[in-house]
Amino acid sequence: MIAKVLKNSIEGMKDVKSVLIVAGIEDLITGEIRLFQRKLGSTKEDCVINTLIWDAEQIQGGVLNINFHVPNLPGSSAENPTVVDNTQPDIQRMEYLGRIASSKLDGYIGPNFSLKLRDPGHIENFGKQWLYNIQVEYTFLRTDI
Repeated sequence: MIAKVLKNSIEGMKDVKSVLIVAGIEDLITGEIRLFQRKLGSTKEDCVINTLIWDAEQIQGGVLNINFHVPNLPGSSAENPTVVDNTQPDIQRMEYLGRIASSKLDGYIGPNFSLKLRDPGHIENFGKQWLYNIQVEYTFLRTDI
């Protein structure tokens, strides 16, 4: 009997993390690259990788999120001159990090997997917090079927 050669989503996320580390993302952000979720209470620039879908077909793969959390712009002026607005996203920084990551992830071919951009990046809002989301399609060819 041939042993099953499957990859789980955690292995896929670790592969993407290694691509981002080699691309220098870890050195560009003030926080860290993490799997699943951001460290509780982090106010730094963090990159979080998680999985949307994963399968076990012969051409195995899934869709992964790469989320860049960047602190809001400090002290923007609001319409009311006596109020300071700390809710505005740092779009320029998000785009900068997103462009570097997207360029390294799109078309990447690893030792046993490949990546393709599904969404090169968009900004999402969560209350007063913002993030830059990139989606990649992860592909791994099973050799046991």
